[in-house]
Amino acid sequence: MGTDISGAALDVARGNARMIGVTARFRRADWFDGVTGRFDLIVSNPPYIALSEMAGLSPDVRDWEPHGALTDGADGLTAYRAIAAGACGHLSQGGHVLVEIGPTQAAAVSALFAAQGAETRVIRDLDGRDRVVIARFSA
Repeated sequence: MGTDISGAALDVARGNARMIGVTARFRRADWFDGVTGRFDLIVSNPPYIALSEMAGLSPDVRDWEPHGALTDGADGLTAYRAIAAGACGHLSQGGHVLVEIGPTQAAAVSALFAAQGAETRVIRDLDGRDRVVIARFSA
């Protein structure tokens, strides 16, 4: 199941799925609102750029991508708070969450998931920057 708050983003995802032969359900949702069921894996690339960092982005990104896909309009952690808080209620036992992060967010995002009972680790990208937090919920 793929979710997004943006209908336009869901249209792109549906088209991409058709193009590569993936059968999936898509639902318009604000994080977990209206999402039922249990999942082995939850993956998200949420808007993680702090509002204070937007001006420093490359114009190719800042002026092209929808702002709602880039920033939460606050500290860049709003999505992680929602995902961490709702993950246990939507994961199968032993399930995992993988979230893309900004290169300075590993400690803060890991702490949000740890506060919800997850074991976390960070994966770096090919440039050596922190890029993904993996959260494993054992219960």
